[in-house]
Amino acid sequence: MKNILLIFIILISLTACDSKKSNSTEKNVAESEKGTAELNIQKAELNELEKEEKLRERINTQYLAELSKCSQNISAVTNFNGKKEFWRICKNDSGKRIIQIDSHEETALYTEVYFEENGELIYAEESIKYMPINHFVLQPWTCQFYTEKGKLVSLMSLGHGKTEDDEWNPEIIFEMYKNRISELKKIAKE
Repeated sequence: MKNILLIFIILISLTACDSKKSNSTEKNVAESEKGTAELNIQKAELNELEKEEKLRERINTQYLAELSKCSQNISAVTNFNGKKEFWRICKNDSGKRIIQIDSHEETALYTEVYFEENGELIYAEESIKYMPINHFVLQPWTCQFYTEKGKLVSLMSLGHGKTEDDEWNPEIIFEMYKNRISELKKIAKE
């Protein structure tokens, strides 16, 4: 009887070991699958970051190439927004146009840049430089917006300004652009 009991205890122990091995294997497979899923998410995020970086690089290259061809002469002066604004407009035959608008009000120099390709906004830049009269720039803020197919894809910001406000919505750049195009149409050509 003791031998049967001993054999029974050994069988139970072996079964428990096999069960632990099975649970351990299942746990290892689950952890491996979880790790693979996390790795796939990281790869997807990296691919998105790489896409953004390539888009920014492509647009920056185009923008700088077009800007180098432009005259820096003022094309127009307006007072649509209650202050004098100086417009520089550069358009080429390949469907690219750069619109730059500068103004100075109180202690700040404001600059907006819009870069279009075939009538579609692909890059915008907004900057505010704290620059009282008779001073050099004391505190700059700039934000670059990269768009594709009418959607904001990426933005880069430097300095202290709007981007630090939790309430700020970067999509406002599309409304600013739309308003500027409307104002551009009102500038007399004669």
